Amino acid sequence: VVGLSALGIRVVSDLIAAGHDVAVIERDQNNPFLSTMEQLDVPVIFGDATLGQTLDAARVSTARAVAVLTRDDMINIETGIVLREMLASQDAPGGSRWGQVPLVLRVYDHDLGSAVAQRFGFENVRSTVELTAPWFIGAAMGLQVLGTFSVGSRSFLVGGMHVQAGSELDGMQMFEVSTKTRVIAITREDAPVDLHPRRDARLCAGDTVYLVGPYRELLATLRKGQPPARAVGDDADTATENWREYQELNAKLA
Repeated sequence: VVGLSALGIRVVSDLIAAGHDVAVIERDQNNPFLSTMEQLDVPVIFGDATLGQTLDAARVSTARAVAVLTRDDMINIETGIVLREMLASQDAPGGSRWGQVPLVLRVYDHDLGSAVAQRFGFENVRSTVELTAPWFIGAAMGLQVLGTFSVGSRSFLVGGMHVQAGSELDGMQMFEVSTKTRVIAITREDAPVDLHPRRDARLCAGDTVYLVGPYRELLATLRKGQPPARAVGDDADTATENWREYQELNAKLA
């Protein structure tokens, strides 16, 4: 793991909990998270991760995976390029290790991340903004957000919503829901959970519906679950404005 940020700490902790051995590369010898690494008994290699000798010191040539998670997009991209060259030059059964070792790059700017992924063949470039925006906006609009994930360059959301009486979803059948949004379960009082409901199943007021899909389409479905009298447009505008404020605060903290 390259970079001891709050995200890096979480990744290290989760990997250790899963039973993996972890090493960290960090440039700042006064990083406030170093004490946590000491408690977890994780070795920390101090140095510039964009230099091959630093990566060699961390033995990335034998790593099962590498996550580059510093707060600086350009450092992450440059480190990824150096790692690509190192792994591509290694001999391994069936060819070089490039393509065999998962490499994850954290890139805050989504457009920049997409361009780098296409140019250099990186498969796992993830934007923290792209992953958190659906969560933040969905929660602000009343969706019970269960998780977000990416497929290619698209962000998907998993969440639950309550069908309000008199809304567009009240009485709607499954096949009428957006084809890009999949209903995976329906719960209602005094009835068992309906997993993978049939296409002719009908939603009713009071149901809780669990969905997965591209987050913009899923938020559009959420609007249909709210009664007409509710000022959904105002909620959406407020959520968007709150998200802008969150981005500005996150940039300052980074």
